[in-house]
Amino acid sequence: MSRSSIPDEREQLLAIAAGNETAYTRMFNTYSQQVFNAAMLYLKDPAAAREVVQEIFMRVWLKREALDAIDDFSDYLFILTRNHIYDSFRKQQVKQKAMAYLGMQEPGYANDTDHVVQDHQYQQILHDAIDSLPPARKKIYLARKQGLSNEEISHQLNISVHTVKKQLQLALRSLRSIIKQQLHNFWFF
Repeated sequence: MSRSSIPDEREQLLAIAAGNETAYTRMFNTYSQQVFNAAMLYLKDPAAAREVVQEIFMRVWLKREALDAIDDFSDYLFILTRNHIYDSFRKQQVKQKAMAYLGMQEPGYANDTDHVVQDHQYQQILHDAIDSLPPARKKIYLARKQGLSNEEISHQLNISVHTVKKQLQLALRSLRSIIKQQLHNFWFF
């Protein structure tokens, strides 16, 4: 980003840190185009870049108390923008990997016939996995799935809260293992 065009930048940062909205607006008007340009370097999408500008300046306002420690606001904004975009990229990659692992499609395809069939098959795999649990563990798991707390389940089944927690851990571990194996068999039959 280019150097500051506000001669009294330090005073403006101190004013923003103190909660001065006029100083904040002045800084926004001065630097928003620079943040937009930095976002466009990475995103190549004007709508996404405008959203980044809003998010960055919202973050600046929310963390304004720390502005008194900033030496170069322009550099600070560039680094904040770059890190925000990198974090977004990382989150998107994690989401895509998770969806690929689960074999799920994008939400836009929710009404697609294949998705409906897959969803039914996934539900059947989950149902079969739950049915394979030992009876007491299944009862505890289903009670938790209905929204009961560990304490409520403990009281309802007349067992200790520790037993409920342990049985839930074992149930989840079993379900993960069974579902993972079933999905593996489902995709590689």
